[in-house]
Amino acid sequence: MTAINHYTRLSLRLLTFLFAVLGLLPFVVLIIIISKLLRWRQLNQWVVTFWSRLMCAIMGLEIKIYGDKPVSPVMLVANHVSWLDIPIIHSFILAGFVAKHEIKYWPVLGWLAMAGDSVFLNRGNSQSRKAVLTQLKKRLTQGRSVAIFPEGTVTDGSYLRPFHRQLIHAAVETRTPIVPVAIKFLNQEGQREARVGFIDDEPFLQHVFRILQLPHTTVEIYCGARLTNYDAGTRIMTSMARSYIEQQLEQDDYLSSVA
Repeated sequence: MTAINHYTRLSLRLLTFLFAVLGLLPFVVLIIIISKLLRWRQLNQWVVTFWSRLMCAIMGLEIKIYGDKPVSPVMLVANHVSWLDIPIIHSFILAGFVAKHEIKYWPVLGWLAMAGDSVFLNRGNSQSRKAVLTQLKKRLTQGRSVAIFPEGTVTDGSYLRPFHRQLIHAAVETRTPIVPVAIKFLNQEGQREARVGFIDDEPFLQHVFRILQLPHTTVEIYCGARLTNYDAGTRIMTSMARSYIEQQLEQDDYLSSVA
């Protein structure tokens, strides 16, 4: 019976995923492009939110938000485990992400990243970093939110990397509130769901197929208080954001527990 339920769940999710990508995604991208051209930000936000919530549902994610939902303009600073972090955050706020340059060429996610106003960063390229920082400051000044993963890469969720503070400096310079966001993936037993992360640099579509096979996953989002102590400087603001996220991840032995 368990095997039957597994294959039934996988079949339904896979069919729904293919319908969403092949049937709905072109219209989603088209509406996003039109809303940008006509500067209909509310329509843009609605479409991105709708698509993100749909993707989360197809992947079997139930999202629970703790704390006050961020209100634009803010800079969201979050831990990073999976590409799922992007639709999860977009399910409750529209924010332009800073993504690594390679994502632009990923199937599905790359198209959405470009349509969703992402900024692409070439790692190790100082000129690219300066250009991204300029774009972030411009967007924040315009009253638009941005989101970054200051660890610089994904982890398996069992630990938190040091935070890079260069991009956070954009919020300090523009005096935009910084909101730390802790993302926790839990399995049906309430333990950390390690299978949502990438394994050994697996291809994106292979990872998607593996996620579709997982049972129900609960995603807990902890939104911290808005950090506005700009005069303390970027280093202190970065440390405060990381401390909040680390504190939330350490609760209930989340980092040490595993599926």
